[in-house]
Amino acid sequence: MNTLRPRARLQAGPRSASTPPAETVGPRAALAHQLALSVCMLLGILVVEDQVLGTAWLYWVGQAAIHSLTLGLIGGLLLSAAGIERPVWGERLLVLLPVLDLLVLAVCRWSVVNAAGFQGFLMAVPMVWLAARYRFRGVAFGIGICVISMVLGLLMSPDPDVVGLLSRGLVTAVLAGAMALVVAGVVVRLAEQRRRLETVSSALGVVSIVLDQDGEVVEEEGLLGGAARGRSARDLLADPVFSDTGRSPLPTERNPLTRAARGADLDGEAVWTTDDGGRRIALSVSSTRLDETRMLVVVHDVTASLAAVLQEEQFLANVSHELKTPLTSITGYVELIEDETSAPDGGDPDLIRSHLAVVSRNVVRLQQLILGLLETARAVSGEKIGSRSGAARATSLDELVRQQVETVRPRAAARRVRFALHGLEKPLELVNADPERLGQALDNVLSNAVKYAHEGGLVTVELGVEDGTARLAVIDEGIGIDADDLAKLFTPYFRARTATEAGVAGYGLGLMITRRILRAHGGDLAVSSQAGVGTRVELVLPLART
Repeated sequence: MNTLRPRARLQAGPRSASTPPAETVGPRAALAHQLALSVCMLLGILVVEDQVLGTAWLYWVGQAAIHSLTLGLIGGLLLSAAGIERPVWGERLLVLLPVLDLLVLAVCRWSVVNAAGFQGFLMAVPMVWLAARYRFRGVAFGIGICVISMVLGLLMSPDPDVVGLLSRGLVTAVLAGAMALVVAGVVVRLAEQRRRLETVSSALGVVSIVLDQDGEVVEEEGLLGGAARGRSARDLLADPVFSDTGRSPLPTERNPLTRAARGADLDGEAVWTTDDGGRRIALSVSSTRLDETRMLVVVHDVTASLAAVLQEEQFLANVSHELKTPLTSITGYVELIEDETSAPDGGDPDLIRSHLAVVSRNVVRLQQLILGLLETARAVSGEKIGSRSGAARATSLDELVRQQVETVRPRAAARRVRFALHGLEKPLELVNADPERLGQALDNVLSNAVKYAHEGGLVTVELGVEDGTARLAVIDEGIGIDADDLAKLFTPYFRARTATEAGVAGYGLGLMITRRILRAHGGDLAVSSQAGVGTRVELVLPLART
């Protein structure tokens, strides 16, 4: 079991870039503001003498109100820490708290005869709070309360010095407002940077996780992309996870989240995992320390890139094996020929010719393998196919299809696969086509149909013309392809799950090459399939290549 536990009361789950950011002034920041205000109010008692109190009861009422609000906030936070959910009105009180503080100070400040008194400048504390939470609207509200407070001062003072009172009140409003404006500006810039970061993270499919010193997930932001889209990174990284090869399960102590919780700095460590539907997903995990008690973990989906690397490695392994087999045979028969020719009588000519025939067949096989690799490299590098310039030339598509069917018949006969041909009796010519490359495309499609058809099954070939285009459909009754794999068929080195589970050999390049050949002719390739039923591959080609 994974020891990492979500702290649900702090963070409900992953948050996307479209979700509003967390409150700038949360419960803990609110407590800091309120405690600072209460402490300043208590210090004010030490500097205020009885003879300068104009309205003593109002002064002490203000003191009691501020400290009561502070005690109420502390009590609410203690209940929350004990696991008792705060009621809805508790959240609203958290919003109203700086407003109540500001109103209390706006009235009670005039209980002191000296209008430039301590409480007037304390209005900056709730104004900063409002600026942090409501930005410039909070600043405007606070300045408005300051102006109203000056009017109250004129009404409440028994013998007011109008000029002195207004000037001192204006100084208080300007100082508090300036502090609040600075805070609001900083908060706005931080919010903008946060939105940009979340937008980029969302576009890249990056999730950030914050772990505390106990290894608990205190925050998870962002949404994974790719194969892991819509899934929680925290859940995907729960044990068991596998190494970057996808074969070996990692012990719990090697789990990236466990290592990050212990303070390890990870740099793009790749692991494989499985979602609830059994789909394999690769994740890259990096981590760094935020402070002494928290670690930041960044996770993003690398399924496509890591799968491509593994498929390429498998492809190279398959190619190495395919090249090694004829070379081994050639080496063995050359040694037999050497032994035969070193005999006193010069050896048996018929036996030597037999050995040479085997060597020749293996040389031809090597040539075919190397030519196939060159064709693959040419297709991947984007080399142009055929020529569209010069005199127009015609290619008989029906005859080309018949030739390719005859080419694959021996392979079909070995598996007792039958062919049903339709539409080949009518001549169909293509102008300016490249017959060599089209032959390669047809061979790829027909070979796949024979290879993936059930033994003793049927492959149907249909040729026709529709809307000025030639359409060739090759339909097999075979193992088919899962719906999830259809979109990946043209990815280099990708092989469908049904093919790998059936143990059918291949490199995952044929359809990619075929589609490129057709598109170079102005056509396209479409594949539809159902696992366990069969596959339909349709080649579309313009009658005249321009």
